[in-house]
Amino acid sequence: MAEGILGLGSSSLNQELFDKLKEADRAARVQPIEDRLNAITEEGGESDALKAIIEQVNIFLDSVKPFDLFVKGGINAFNQKSANVVGTSAVFDAVNVGKISEGTTEVFVEQLAKKDVFQSNTFTDKDAKIPTDNSIVINGKTFTTDDENYGALAQAINDEGTMTATYDAAAHTLTLNDNAGSGDVVFLTAEKSYRQLASEINEEDSFTSFVTKPISDDILTLSQPGKPVYQSDVMVYGKEIVDADGGTITVTVDGVDKEFTVSAETTYDDLIKEINLDEDLDARLTSEGRLSISHADRETEITVTESLTSETLGMSLGEKFSTANITYEQLAKKISNNSSYNANIEKVGVDSNRLVIKSVESGLEHAITITQTGITDLGYGEAANHTVEAQNLKATVDGINYNVSSNVIVVDGGLKITAVEENEPGEFSAISIEKDVSTVQPMVQEFVTQYNALISKIDDELYSADSKIQDKSVLRTIVEGVKKELFGEYGEDEDLSIFNFGFEIDKSGVLSLDSEKFNEALENDIDSLKNLFIGAAEKPGLGTQLKEYVDSLDSFEGLLTKYEENMNSRKESLEEDVEEAQESLDSRYALLSQQFASYGAVIAQFENQFSGLKMMIEQSTSSN
Repeated sequence: MAEGILGLGSSSLNQELFDKLKEADRAARVQPIEDRLNAITEEGGESDALKAIIEQVNIFLDSVKPFDLFVKGGINAFNQKSANVVGTSAVFDAVNVGKISEGTTEVFVEQLAKKDVFQSNTFTDKDAKIPTDNSIVINGKTFTTDDENYGALAQAINDEGTMTATYDAAAHTLTLNDNAGSGDVVFLTAEKSYRQLASEINEEDSFTSFVTKPISDDILTLSQPGKPVYQSDVMVYGKEIVDADGGTITVTVDGVDKEFTVSAETTYDDLIKEINLDEDLDARLTSEGRLSISHADRETEITVTESLTSETLGMSLGEKFSTANITYEQLAKKISNNSSYNANIEKVGVDSNRLVIKSVESGLEHAITITQTGITDLGYGEAANHTVEAQNLKATVDGINYNVSSNVIVVDGGLKITAVEENEPGEFSAISIEKDVSTVQPMVQEFVTQYNALISKIDDELYSADSKIQDKSVLRTIVEGVKKELFGEYGEDEDLSIFNFGFEIDKSGVLSLDSEKFNEALENDIDSLKNLFIGAAEKPGLGTQLKEYVDSLDSFEGLLTKYEENMNSRKESLEEDVEEAQESLDSRYALLSQQFASYGAVIAQFENQFSGLKMMIEQSTSSN
């Protein structure tokens, strides 16, 4: 059979040959771009090489930091201190090691500071409502129940006998009959207090009702001498009128009366705004809606006097927490929301719980005074329930007496002393502090080691034929910069060099340290060493300048940062080039495929015609 056009076969195009042509074209057009991209992204490529250099730069930087004048925390290699501690009554720590004086500090702890701790009487269920004595007057008769319990109220009314009452717990209704011909009157009780019920009962012609409980009932009050605050008994809202008949609120600070006038139109928002115009005072509404007034610093004592015409706010000292219709658990959460107190329900037996209240801070200024009104006695007034009494730390430090609220004292510009136990007479704790230069030589040796590691890492890339780093001039610049700082001259007269103190460098550029010579200088000429490495603000040392230079390499405008940005830019550009070249190749061969398909149809037609002609020739030949 005759071959088809281009050798692609007589009846169809050869797809295998077509793919080979495309692959050869791809190798010429796309593969070179991919190779350049892979040189960046593949394992061990340019990206990995750069990361390895940056990592070694950062390791070297860490070894330089102890010799930086501006080291974080202020503790460089030359102002390290060591301490020897005796005794167990105090724990010593350094706020700022550099500022701590050398010498011995003795501490005698006579008394530890303590927090105030109160416990309530026991109760069975933390989710039970706190018991209160609630009274409501109906048609001149007073009915008292534990909590606002409508079933108990109906029973109390029936027991009294003048009226009859029925409570439907499922329907939340209370039915009253005055037994004087008015008939049954039904009142909804769902989510209603006795006060709200009394208001609705008053709307009926045959009944009168009011609640006897004063405004100061159902309140637990906590106060601390160190955080004086006055709060109202009544709960109000910002837009409410303070007193339609007017009056005054007077706040006394340091013997000075500050009087605030309340007009017939003054709302609580207005009053609070006016009080807060005085920079000495702070006024607000608490989350419960109580008017709260304190000194702006929350510590200075004040006195609040109300002189209103018709209303009584019940302003008195202390943080106030309503206990009406809430559980023990809810009360504990309320109290803990105040930053001065911690309150928790503690399970102290199988069916026994206590509400424990603690001051957040220790000392007499944070001692708690607890008062309660309108609720069943929780027991906070019983001496046995005041389980820990607040007291101050009493201690003597180097002969100086301390009587403070915290067990932590900071002395000597930064020595932190935490008292942890009381001393017996004759006992004490002490700390002896002295300068410690024993770590300087190991730090310098680490610096030398990491310098050599960095130079070796960079040299591997500079002189290796297999290096993936494209712009080696950046690496040369880094090496030159590091060596310039390292081998420079420092000190006030610029006469100090590392080679004066036991440093040596061999013909291969490897840096080494003669420990014997260095330690001799450390012992006999430490000031010169410190000037060489640390320097001063006006004459920074090699460590200070080297740290600044190395730190800048991967800063915003640093050499390594710029190199990495350039590499990433090249990577993105090559990725786009690969995509465009592949799309162009695919488009080219899609078109060729269509053309070759057309050629195949023509070839097939010619082959069919040739077959017919061949048959005619064969027939003619055979007939002859």
